[in-house]
Amino acid sequence: MSRKVLLLGVVIVLLGAGLWIIGAQEEEAHPIITTASSTVGVGTYVAAEAFALPGSEEEPAPTAYILPYAIYINTGLMSVEEFVQPEPLEGFTFAWSLEGADLLVDGPVAIFMAESAGQYTLTLTATDEAGNVAETSWVVTASTYVGSGTMTGEAEHNQCANCHEDNTEGWLATGHSDMLVRGLDGVLSSHYGEACISCHTTGFGLGENGGFDDAAAASGWTFPETLEAGQWDALVTNFPDVADMGNIQCESCHGPGFAHATEGVASNRMISTELGYGVCAQCHGEETHHVFPMQWENSNHATGSAWTAEVGNQTCAQCHSGEGFIDFADGLPEEEWRSGLQNLTCASCHDPHDATNPFQLRIYDTAVLPEGEVTGVGVAATCMSCHNGRRAGGAAGQVDGFATAGRLSMPHEGNNEAELLTTGGGYTWGETLPTSPHSAVVEGVCTGCHMGPTPGFDNYGTPDDSSDDQALPGRHTVGGHSFAVESEAAGENVVVCQGCHIGATTFEYESARDYDGDGAIETIQEEVAGLRENLFGLLTAGGIVDAEMMRGFTLPENPSVELLGAFWNYHFTGMPGTAVHNFRYSVALLQLSIAKLGGTSGAPLPAR
Repeated sequence: MSRKVLLLGVVIVLLGAGLWIIGAQEEEAHPIITTASSTVGVGTYVAAEAFALPGSEEEPAPTAYILPYAIYINTGLMSVEEFVQPEPLEGFTFAWSLEGADLLVDGPVAIFMAESAGQYTLTLTATDEAGNVAETSWVVTASTYVGSGTMTGEAEHNQCANCHEDNTEGWLATGHSDMLVRGLDGVLSSHYGEACISCHTTGFGLGENGGFDDAAAASGWTFPETLEAGQWDALVTNFPDVADMGNIQCESCHGPGFAHATEGVASNRMISTELGYGVCAQCHGEETHHVFPMQWENSNHATGSAWTAEVGNQTCAQCHSGEGFIDFADGLPEEEWRSGLQNLTCASCHDPHDATNPFQLRIYDTAVLPEGEVTGVGVAATCMSCHNGRRAGGAAGQVDGFATAGRLSMPHEGNNEAELLTTGGGYTWGETLPTSPHSAVVEGVCTGCHMGPTPGFDNYGTPDDSSDDQALPGRHTVGGHSFAVESEAAGENVVVCQGCHIGATTFEYESARDYDGDGAIETIQEEVAGLRENLFGLLTAGGIVDAEMMRGFTLPENPSVELLGAFWNYHFTGMPGTAVHNFRYSVALLQLSIAKLGGTSGAPLPAR
């Protein structure tokens, strides 16, 4: 589901941001922004992408999905006619229909304008190559803004805090709740200016929707020439209606609340609670300092590889559904986890209503792994909550429990990072094995490497003039919220290693010794691969059929604990990145497993 959007460059993007000024006329050009939510301000655009999953033998009809689609500042889209469609999803044809307005753009992505208050029903029909048909609809509410009722206490309508006290109290502790206060009082930034307030207020935008710009225009408020202490208080005193729409309030993310407060019912709340990243990207999607969405779009969290395969699978919802992860983080039992089609977006990891943890992370410092809790891992606890072997009891639980359970489950495919970094996850027969120091020396553990610096800009020798700046190759494809350590465009982001591995130019650096015993000193990846190859031969000789398979293998009758433990370790060390994450532990684990099955290895690990 690649996005092909029109990128006009940093200069035009920033110029577009600067066009958002108080009292702007409708005929002036404005960048098009969609929040990818089901409740929008009157006079704004709505976009949605067609998606479907194939049926099964039991139920051949596909399942159609409407995915709210984000268009944000960095897209540089100034008119819908310029919109460049993404590649259509293979294997399906799609047809759109809309009640309440006309479609302005029709294709893999549909776009329309919510010109007036009310509800719009967008319907998608998906047909697979066999002619099987599925249909789904998305109801979008266009409404006006009322304010949260916590700024001056003088707003006219029923407010969010009256019913949602807990969420409001949590939000008041976040940086969103006083963003405009700090900006006007001169403590936010020396570069703070009028162009900033489109994102630092509520309801700012096209259309007469009761937002900040409408209130400012009606009252005659203008942006102060001097930013200093007392400017916010002056706004509250002299322009209370404007102040009521100040700061980044509930409606900035959930959409305008008038219809919700006056007409909403349990079956049709007329307010948005979706997790689409466009909610955050409407403000956090602008070069050069609000770049998270552009990075995230290049991550596996965004592309669908991690979240489409397990739709509806309750056990997998913890990590394969953005909603399910929130339920897991909130401590709900597994049977209550939501398991729908929802990728891992900003609000999956970051709680917009709670500033207790750094970066408003839902999980911090303590992660629950199959073998038990690990503490003191800081921000990495969020990563470790999913990037682990995810088998009950871990190695000991599976191997030692085989006699009573009668089955052995291998570590989850592609996941062993949390255990490796905390020196666990392998079956050690009670021995203490050597380990690499990554978890102790890398700040942030996981994030220290996977969220390292992303390529910036070449200023072509004019640091004070951004008009000729050009992004360096691979910008946003490694580091940051791409979570990638390498990409085709950027190569290997070894800068994250060079603080300790002086002069490193690749992750595949040469080993110090011949650990697999093949007579050659190779890269650390090749040494681990050689040891695994030696172990595989011993596993096969021990009677395991299809030992390379994580599923579908066959064990001999009454297998020994040595065979079971070695088999677990073979798969545990087969994950991508094993050698980099903890080379010493991986080598020790494989050499120990080989020895338990009567084999021999190469050089032992040096004492450290």
